[in-house]
Amino acid sequence: MGGGDLSGGGKKRRSFARLLLTLLSIAFAALLVAGGMAGLLAFAVYDHVTQPGVPGAELAVAVPEGTTGRDVGRILADHGLIEHELFFWLALKLDPAPKGIRHGEYTLRRGWSARQLLEKLQSGPDRMILENQFKVTIPEGLGIAQAAALTPDPEGFAQAARDPELVARAGVNAPSLEGFLMPNTYYFDQAPTGRELVERMLSQFEREYRKCLAEVPGAEKLDKLRVVTVASIVEEETRADEERPKVARVLYNRLDRGMRLQMDSTLQYALQKYGQRILETDLQTDSPYNTYLNTGLPPGPICSPGTASLRAALRPETGKWVFFVSNADGRTHTFSVTEEEHLKAVARFRREIAPQRRALREQQGTSP
Repeated sequence: MGGGDLSGGGKKRRSFARLLLTLLSIAFAALLVAGGMAGLLAFAVYDHVTQPGVPGAELAVAVPEGTTGRDVGRILADHGLIEHELFFWLALKLDPAPKGIRHGEYTLRRGWSARQLLEKLQSGPDRMILENQFKVTIPEGLGIAQAAALTPDPEGFAQAARDPELVARAGVNAPSLEGFLMPNTYYFDQAPTGRELVERMLSQFEREYRKCLAEVPGAEKLDKLRVVTVASIVEEETRADEERPKVARVLYNRLDRGMRLQMDSTLQYALQKYGQRILETDLQTDSPYNTYLNTGLPPGPICSPGTASLRAALRPETGKWVFFVSNADGRTHTFSVTEEEHLKAVARFRREIAPQRRALREQQGTSP
């Protein structure tokens, strides 16, 4: 009897010990997993702060007097140079030798890491901002008429952009400077005339174009009008800088195969239907810019491309894609080599976008 009791107690103790060991093992494993996930997250954040992305367009960014480090982070995020102000705050915290950031205008580039942006800002402004300076901002992807509307002298701007003397400076056989006026923020001591602004934008384009050419061996031999025309279509077809070299490759592949480009952006330019859906009836529009009817590139650029699009046109990604279609996120695209792949991508897009369109119709139906 007594021996039996002792044996049973030992088994219970061993069972409890095994259970405790199992629970401790599970807890330890959970801590390892949590620690690993935290480590991966920390590495991803550190990588985002320190490692550059795809080089993009240069931007003129103003840092007002009295701006704090947190304010600078917000400014950079507002300009799309970083995804969140937190990344710049972390770059400040990781800086081994903190320096102040002076107020002024800085020339910054999309694709720089938060650390690179901080180093540039700590080096001092490219231009001091004087009180009451006049600022004109022309975003990427605008045509002459759209850009003119943002200037203090719309008529003078439109006239100068078609002045044969200024067009000759661009070194192309074209009726206007469409595509050759660099998007950026420009500062003047007083409101500029249309011609002054056009001359400044043309000079900035030439500087930026020369930089891009220098990055690609032999690029100076390429036809400038063709390159800028391709870049302008790339600019309009995607807003994702990382996709621009792929879009350029699709254009070149279709041109090489003798396929019509069939780009909505060129037809929108012909119809002046910017940002609007192309209708079935629009496809028969008689215009040299209608790439649904005509083979080859349109006669010239359809907008002013940014630096990222110029780079993409000069150095397209290697691939056999000849199709692309929007994804439901409204920003990225799916690229396809065959028509079969493309049709599947189109069907998937329609399935994914259908709920969004239904919700929009319902919202419009209930709005006053």
